[in-house]
Amino acid sequence: MRAALLLVLILNILDAALTSFVISNAMAVEANPIMGAILEHGIVPFVVVKLSVILLSLKVLWTFKERKITQIGTGICIVCYSCLILYFIYNFLTI
Repeated sequence: MRAALLLVLILNILDAALTSFVISNAMAVEANPIMGAILEHGIVPFVVVKLSVILLSLKVLWTFKERKITQIGTGICIVCYSCLILYFIYNFLTI
């Protein structure tokens, strides 16, 4: 479970970095309206909030790591964030 949660963290850091890059270069807009509103205050608050939320979420997942629902949810997170990163890579390659 430790490796799975570490992978979730790494994928989230990649997501934050790639999102910051594409938004800073006017290549995309933030689809999440809440994060979009935070982004209006700049990239730094956006990254701080995004990483704070994921760290808090990872703490909760670690606390309940023995529960089957946590393990399933972590697996779903890994699949979803992996698809998101692949989407970023695909779009970078087609630019």
